[in-house]
Amino acid sequence: MSDNPRLLVVDDEAVICQACRRVFARQGFQVDESTDAREGLARATEMDYAAILLDVKMPEMDGIQFLEELRKKKPDIPVMIMTGYPSIPNAAAAVRLGASDYVTKPFTPEQITQSVRRMLARYADGQNGPETASVGVEAPVPRAEDFCFLDESWLQLEIDGSASVGAVLTRWREKTAQAVRLPQVGEAVYQGLPLAGVTFTDGSLVIVPSPISGVVVAVNEVLTKEPSVLLSDPCGKGWIACICTTRLEEEIDHCKPRRVVLVNADEASAADQAEQLGLLGCQVHVAKSWQNLEPAVQDPGYHLLVLDASSVGADGPGLVRRAKAAAPSLKIVVVASDASQWEAAYREQGIFYYAVEPFADREIVEIVDAAFRPQAPPRRPAERRKDLSEPVHGIRIINRNGHKVQLLAAPGLLRRNGGLGWEIRQKLAEQAFPIVTIPGDADVTSAAVLAAAGAYDRVMVLLANDAGRLPGSLVRDTKAEYVSASRENAGRVTTLVVQPNPVGGEILGFDERTIASLAEHIVQEMASY
Repeated sequence: MSDNPRLLVVDDEAVICQACRRVFARQGFQVDESTDAREGLARATEMDYAAILLDVKMPEMDGIQFLEELRKKKPDIPVMIMTGYPSIPNAAAAVRLGASDYVTKPFTPEQITQSVRRMLARYADGQNGPETASVGVEAPVPRAEDFCFLDESWLQLEIDGSASVGAVLTRWREKTAQAVRLPQVGEAVYQGLPLAGVTFTDGSLVIVPSPISGVVVAVNEVLTKEPSVLLSDPCGKGWIACICTTRLEEEIDHCKPRRVVLVNADEASAADQAEQLGLLGCQVHVAKSWQNLEPAVQDPGYHLLVLDASSVGADGPGLVRRAKAAAPSLKIVVVASDASQWEAAYREQGIFYYAVEPFADREIVEIVDAAFRPQAPPRRPAERRKDLSEPVHGIRIINRNGHKVQLLAAPGLLRRNGGLGWEIRQKLAEQAFPIVTIPGDADVTSAAVLAAAGAYDRVMVLLANDAGRLPGSLVRDTKAEYVSASRENAGRVTTLVVQPNPVGGEILGFDERTIASLAEHIVQEMASY
């Protein structure tokens, strides 16, 4: 594939062409569009494309006819079929004519990215090797000015819109990492939902959430042999994966840099502490006195001040006092030695943390995480406590595009005023969607899905099944049994599978952060179709 691969999208719906352009242009592709099949065929035969994305149903010339003509001149070019439902005759004809794969409409950015990259990887390998390469790539060079964090997870953007991702975990001092479960190359991951899992020698499993949504294009195989690197060098050799981002514009604002002011009058000590903070993904401004400290504390981009008490001596409490007066919201950490004579003076200032030699014992990892980790918002009270456990079978809305959407859930997944069901309903209410809640705990049957597909523009089936992923993972499946059962309305049906947590009594049993992220992505699906 060339450095600037070119794609051709042929679909009589301009909105599909535009959607594909948005997805692939930010991935470094040049994207040509055609809403006229004959004009698109002329382009396809005259120009060199890495791949063609082709609709099946088009006026004047359908996708099968397009393929027949294309193969006369371009027998080897990869072609991805886009269809509302792949009928058996069309599927057989497309395969005979060398179509590489198909994707069903409506598709998400992750789904179309997965399909196209899988297809290109196959062709790049001569169709003789695995569909996707899973070799590790060289560890990225840390560039602290580029790190952005979503809680403990970080991302580092590249020019082509891809991102190196990893995490700075805080409980490593007391535990030893035994294994790291990496995502699979080609796997779709979603912001706030599982990216990787770390198993410690005591048997505990820590889930690392993805800081951004996208498709995994490379993983750090070093971690399978040396899991401790994830803890010892989290923003360098311990990176986890490289992701082709798919929702960057919508999600990047949720990720924030960690900007730190370091006050240290000793040049050698300051250099060492700044390096350690930089290896944790922090952007560090070093100040030796109030003269170069004042501009930094007045910059709202800095949220943490780390002051080395030994280096500034008796001036330290006064510097803290002036910094708090200039920036009351600034969190201040005092780095002290044993039996400091100024401890009482510092604590009187209402500082965030007073730590004894945190750089020596690496407690600084936990301190930085605590300083930047946002406080969880207070939970909204349930509407009626007596209805807390009332089961919910489905939720209906009319979304922002005027489409009627129905979510059908398997038994035990949704409750009116608790867990995932409550979170979904709250997020829909915040966007002012009129909500109809269907009580009950009925099984989701093919007949029910078929009936819903005939009455609604979009049907989403929510299941909790073992998909072989980390607990809390979300898998979007447009080729599942409920889709096949709907036949002509299959393009309206999507199955969302959540990997359940085997620990605990509930079917899902996740923490509030995972529940909120699951709800966010489910609501996004309901609202945007």
